[in-house]
Amino acid sequence: MRLLAALLFFTHLTAECSTFNFDGFANLSLTTSSSDTAKIRHLISQPHGVRDNEMGLYNSSIGMQLEWQYSARWQTVIQAALKDQEKHNLDTLTQLAFIRFMPTANWTLRAGRTGLDLFMMTEYRDIGYSFTHEHLPTEFYAIIPHQNIDGIDARYKTPTSLGLLGLHAFVGRSTAPIVSDDNFYWNAELANIQGLTIDLERHNWLYRINYTQSKSGNENAQQKQLKDAIAHVPVQIWPSQPHLQDSLNIVGKQFNYGAIGVRYDNATWLIQSELSYINSNSEVLNHLRSGYFSIGKRFNQHTLMATASIAKSNNQVPEPPLVSNPELDYLYQSIIRHTNFYLIDQNTLSLTWRMELNNTSALKVQIDHTNVQQLPSAFYLHKPSTNPDNRFNTLGISLNWVF
Repeated sequence: MRLLAALLFFTHLTAECSTFNFDGFANLSLTTSSSDTAKIRHLISQPHGVRDNEMGLYNSSIGMQLEWQYSARWQTVIQAALKDQEKHNLDTLTQLAFIRFMPTANWTLRAGRTGLDLFMMTEYRDIGYSFTHEHLPTEFYAIIPHQNIDGIDARYKTPTSLGLLGLHAFVGRSTAPIVSDDNFYWNAELANIQGLTIDLERHNWLYRINYTQSKSGNENAQQKQLKDAIAHVPVQIWPSQPHLQDSLNIVGKQFNYGAIGVRYDNATWLIQSELSYINSNSEVLNHLRSGYFSIGKRFNQHTLMATASIAKSNNQVPEPPLVSNPELDYLYQSIIRHTNFYLIDQNTLSLTWRMELNNTSALKVQIDHTNVQQLPSAFYLHKPSTNPDNRFNTLGISLNWVF
């Protein structure tokens, strides 16, 4: 990866007067589920899942972070993580690779690959020890595979009468895989990303708001094939043909992300909630609303927490052609599978127990009860079935540590 090579070259030039730190993290996570048809995973980039009381370690991961501190103002950070992915190479393993410059105590500038600051926990979601949940709420965090951004950003923090105010602006691009049934794989690109996050810390409270917009930078092979096939169907046979072609032409379409969040933590009680709204001018993803609310209490080394999460989109099933034959029926079903990928309507209730083993490790157990109104769903992989089970339970047990 050229970005990583450039950062290493810069580090070599300045390493004579630098300090070097090495840190790491690991998550050993065992997952099982009662679902017969939905293969449970925690991110739509994962190629594996568990169902029907299977047990899997697919949510396990290990990572390391290297830091070079050249001076009080300059630093380079590189983080790599090995986890369940379809492809493993230098680009997919590298989660962070940036140069940080701190000209004053208030300003921080970064260039390279940084965390994509869409939601409250996006930037450190790989480090399981850093949050209470055994896994982050599926309805809120699983749908966006993009976790980092190649570009530049600026952070500004200053004390005010209301509390510590922070501003974070970022621009760049991002690619991340989307994996689905029937060996579907798409390295989806978000281009022209522009985002702004505002947060306010006051006493035990954190308030956060984000708005980000981007454009789709590429399309997958199935989209091209479907567009070519639809183009040969006369409008007299399929009146919605022009609309379907436009909805499948995703390159250049704008995606908008908005989120608000709040967190309260007084060392005994923990409350955290986020709401998001995702929309685009493409029929592929329409008016996706999601949110969660978590409340927990700490008892010495133990934390008990309950979470309710929900996600719902407004995607519509396209109108069928006026004529039915095997070729048109197959094409119509292919389009439904594609346009309904983000047709989501589900909620989950979760109970989490976390035990601090020491200052660097924790054991977590979480039980989820999920109610799904729409299957197949982008959240999961699937076993073909005419009678999917729409209610199921998932158990996750993980050992998380940092070193």
